[in-house]
Amino acid sequence: MLGPTFSALTGLNNASKRLQNSANNLSNVQTAGFKKGEINSVENKTGGTRVNSISKVNTQGGLIPTNNPLDLAIEGNGFFQVTNPNGGASFTRTGSFNLNGAGQVVDSSGNALIPEINVPAGNNGISVGANGQVSTQTAGGIELAGQIQLANFNNPAGLSAAGGNLLNESATSGAPVIGAPGEGALGSVLSGFLEGSNVDIAEEMVDQIVAKAAFKANFNVIKANDEMIGSLLDIKS
Repeated sequence: MLGPTFSALTGLNNASKRLQNSANNLSNVQTAGFKKGEINSVENKTGGTRVNSISKVNTQGGLIPTNNPLDLAIEGNGFFQVTNPNGGASFTRTGSFNLNGAGQVVDSSGNALIPEINVPAGNNGISVGANGQVSTQTAGGIELAGQIQLANFNNPAGLSAAGGNLLNESATSGAPVIGAPGEGALGSVLSGFLEGSNVDIAEEMVDQIVAKAAFKANFNVIKANDEMIGSLLDIKS
C-alpha cells in the first residue's frame, strides 16, 4: 500500500523540479548566451522516478546584431574565459564585453577576460577578427591589443552553474581545452553580435503543462491512498 504512495511522492518531487527548471528557462529567454536547463531523471528501484541532475543544453542560440565591436558571439563550440570573484576562471557564452576605466576588456559584471586584454587610451576604433585577434586603430596605424582564447570541454553539459550566467569546470565536464577561435573544434568569434538564448518558449509552455498534469495526478494518488489508510484504521478501531 505504501508502494504507490512512495512512487507518487517521487513523481511529485520530479514534477516540482521540472516546473522550477522550466520557469528558470523562461525567465532567461532574453538573456544573451543563456543555455536552457534540461532535467535528467532515473528510475528508482522501489518505483517512481527521481531527478538525477539538471544539465545545460549547449545548442546554438540565434545571433543578435548590436554594432558594438566588443559584443561578441561564438559561432560553434567554445566558451569565453573570465575571472570570477574568487580569482579563478569561469566560462560563459555571454559575450557582452566593454572596457573598464583602465582600458581592460571585462564583462558586464566587471570580470576580466582571460587572457587579459588591455586597449590603449586614445584609440580611434576597436576591431575583433573571427580568429579572436583584438586590434586598435591608433595614430601610428593598426596595433594588436591581444588574442581572445576560447575553452571547450569533452562534456560541456557537465559544467556547473556558478550564477550570473557563469559556468565552472567540474569532474563531469572534464578539463578545458584552450585555443584560438577557429582552431580544432573551436568555433569562430563574430564581432558586433550577441548570441541569444536557446530557450524555445512554446517547448517550455508544453513542458509546464505536462509537469502540472503530472503534479496533479501524483497528488491525487497520495490523497486517495491517505484516505484509504484512514478508512482501514477506522474499521479496525
